[in-house]
Amino acid sequence: MIKIRLLEGDKHRNECAFRPYIWAQNSLKEIGIEFTVGDSYDYTLVGQASVIDKKVSLQESIDKGLEFLSKVDGEYMILDGQDSTSLIGTYEVFKQSEALLLLKNSLLKDRSLYKKGWVLGRYYWGTGDYKLDDFDEYSDRIVLSGTNWLGTHFAGVDIQWYDYKNPKTYDISAMFQYPQGVDVFEHNQLQSYHYDKHRTPMMNVLDKLNYKIAKLENGVRVPIEEYYQKISDAKILLAPFGYGEMAPRDLDTAQFGAVLIKPDMSYIDTKPNIFEDNKTYIACKHDYSDLEEKIDFVMSNYDEVQEKVVLNMRKKIESHMHPNNIALHLYDVFKELKGVMV
Repeated sequence: MIKIRLLEGDKHRNECAFRPYIWAQNSLKEIGIEFTVGDSYDYTLVGQASVIDKKVSLQESIDKGLEFLSKVDGEYMILDGQDSTSLIGTYEVFKQSEALLLLKNSLLKDRSLYKKGWVLGRYYWGTGDYKLDDFDEYSDRIVLSGTNWLGTHFAGVDIQWYDYKNPKTYDISAMFQYPQGVDVFEHNQLQSYHYDKHRTPMMNVLDKLNYKIAKLENGVRVPIEEYYQKISDAKILLAPFGYGEMAPRDLDTAQFGAVLIKPDMSYIDTKPNIFEDNKTYIACKHDYSDLEEKIDFVMSNYDEVQEKVVLNMRKKIESHMHPNNIALHLYDVFKELKGVMV
């Protein structure tokens, strides 16, 4: 039995990242992997909240992360459970530490893209200064975690599938935050500008459409009951990227029986991956230049598209988001480590 200590598991963001593993603990025990918070363990899993601090500069964050890891006894791995393919903050700590592996929720499918510059490391925000020139030197030790942001929200939840044929009041739900309304910084660099900039073209398209659209007023959030009422009453749910590519509304579409339209996800490598264009969702371009065309297509063929996309998405969620899949993935991860018997 391999025992893995979950370090600072109650810390915000660490808890989110560890949650799918804890959910899968019974399946993991069956294949010889056990999580613990005790003093007897073989490896330590360190979550991103323990090694990065977005409230300070990147260099300060790196220094704090390395200092923290210097006090970790025994062999350890870092888990970056953030909802973006960006490696900013964790990569720098990982490569200067003694970590065996960096486990990451989602990675760019084309790993060479990490050596090109993107805004704060987010590919979908466009060309920028953050790039990892030495990525190839460490890439063989940067592996998928077998979990992602959707699994974090799905873990342990008895999800309910509602009648997707119920009448819909709205044609489109755009119940996402825009504009952000406050300045958000990461390592002293403004994030919210890019967040809004990415969503602006989508809103520009919606402003000229004649469909009935549910959306927030000036980005002001509404009570959760009103939010769910409106998204459940929509035929199409739009899910633009935010600080990451995935969000709970990706699951909401299947639950409430709407058609999900979001930017193309084919560039992402993640497990579980429930995104398949024209089967589980409808992909649009990252600049939303074809969004009106995609909406018109769905609305013109709604019954057919809804039936296919909703049922396919539900099947994918049920088959892919299972604790056994997490267990098998971790088994393969440990099997590749030298000197480890699983």
